[in-house]
Amino acid sequence: MQEKSAGERIREKKVSLDTAKVKAFFDARCQKDLPYLYNYTDYQDNHPALALERDRAEKARIAPLLAVASDALILDIGCGVGRWGDEFAVHLAGNGRYVGVDYSEGLLQLAKEHAKERENCEFYCASFQELSATLPQKYRGKVFDRILVNGVLMYVNDEDLPLCISNVKDLLSRGGILYVKESVSYGKRLTLNQMYSEELSHDYSAIYRGIDEYEALWREFFPAQDGWKIIECGEVWENALGNRRETTAYFWLVQRK
Repeated sequence: MQEKSAGERIREKKVSLDTAKVKAFFDARCQKDLPYLYNYTDYQDNHPALALERDRAEKARIAPLLAVASDALILDIGCGVGRWGDEFAVHLAGNGRYVGVDYSEGLLQLAKEHAKERENCEFYCASFQELSATLPQKYRGKVFDRILVNGVLMYVNDEDLPLCISNVKDLLSRGGILYVKESVSYGKRLTLNQMYSEELSHDYSAIYRGIDEYEALWREFFPAQDGWKIIECGEVWENALGNRRETTAYFWLVQRK
């Protein structure tokens, strides 16, 4: 168990996370013996089955909205253990592919082992910032029909957001849909900076931006006049599946004309 640190809880003020320490958290997490594969990225160490319930609820709500065709190209940024690959791989055929990207080699190893029998699943190691330059040439340009950014932006500093969003815009096809799901603050921005988590037994850092903050970003980077449209948004699951007092899971579906 890691030695406990004081850490900081910061309200409203914009501060940058130490990205090396954020990555160290995930690398250390991969060494744990957890009851379910999804616990490695969906946490809930004190209530492990809740991660499975949340996963089912999220997929039941979001998968029909994504309406993935059998020949679709799907990019999952921050794929973790590849749980969305479990949803899509069984429906893909022909040239259809699920492409998972994560910057944690440990998580990717778990994902690859889990999906080793699936020929339509591919995995690559890259940070969000390096994404466009890291993917194979065949996946560069506006080629992906669906892009998922699931619980990633909470670990991205404000100065890196424009590059990350530009990478998404460069990769999403015409008519494609972007799914963004984030843990957001109920009120103003809350930043946890190397706060020790008793549940996770490790220092933890994350930026919980407010919903208004994200929607201002979408207006800036996905303007309607350029053919972008938010087609759906809201809380991901019912309150019964939420066990955080200050944050909730919120999503946006953004379509490119």
